[in-house]
Amino acid sequence: MSLTKGRNGGIVTRTIGRGMVWLWILCALVPLVFMVATSLKPEGIVKSLPPTWIFTPTFEHYQQIIWGGGGTSIGYDRLLFNSLAVTTGSTLLTIALAVPAAYALSMRHFRPRKRLSSWILSTYMFPPIVAVIPIFVYAGKLGVIDKYPVLIVPYAAFNLPIAVWILRSSILQIPFELQEAALVDGASRWRILRSVLLPLLAPAVATVAILSAILSWNEFLFALSLTRAAARTAPVGVQEFTGMFGTQWGNLTAAATVITAPILVLTFVMRRRIVSGLTFGAVK
Repeated sequence: MSLTKGRNGGIVTRTIGRGMVWLWILCALVPLVFMVATSLKPEGIVKSLPPTWIFTPTFEHYQQIIWGGGGTSIGYDRLLFNSLAVTTGSTLLTIALAVPAAYALSMRHFRPRKRLSSWILSTYMFPPIVAVIPIFVYAGKLGVIDKYPVLIVPYAAFNLPIAVWILRSSILQIPFELQEAALVDGASRWRILRSVLLPLLAPAVATVAILSAILSWNEFLFALSLTRAAARTAPVGVQEFTGMFGTQWGNLTAAATVITAPILVLTFVMRRRIVSGLTFGAVK
């Protein structure tokens, strides 16, 4: 009897827990649904109060922002290309620097590895806004204002701490005997990193790439301060829909949907990689 009660109690608890999770998910999706619905409304009912939920969808706002002339000085086709170029460059640079750095910090004979790893992680708490003015000054002296490197390098720098920490933790969970066996066979450190560790670090590298891409794609402050027109990214273009004569809600929500969609799709497709990378080595 007690066993049956225990099972029934467990089922009830799981059902309540799942119900609360789904309720929280639905509440979190309300702003997203409202944004997409507003972007599809005709111009005449975009600002209606209370909101109109029954309407004939239209893609006029998307056409306006993509090809320009809908309140932006640059079409979103160009802005999205800039965002893609900056995100790809910063993500590749982050991985290229984080992998060897994490490998070096995981070596047993490197004594200050723990203190140095903790210091690197602590720099992740550094507020990026403090670095805007110094970077702007030096970028002006180097002549890279409104060029892709002025965003790629800072984005990679701010993504490096969490990337190094994730990869280092993953390397430490790989049996060290694999590296010893490779050393006995005459492999160099670079050969061990390339042929032994990298294939095993695929989930962690994927996680780092996705997190770096999300942070770079959504960044606004540096893109606003360090670009003008040639390298302006999509998040900066959103602020052009709000002016002294009001807000173009249809175009604004359409632009926000276009910016959000790639990240949502990427996260949905790669969700298993993200989870496996973040939990790699959590349970031995």
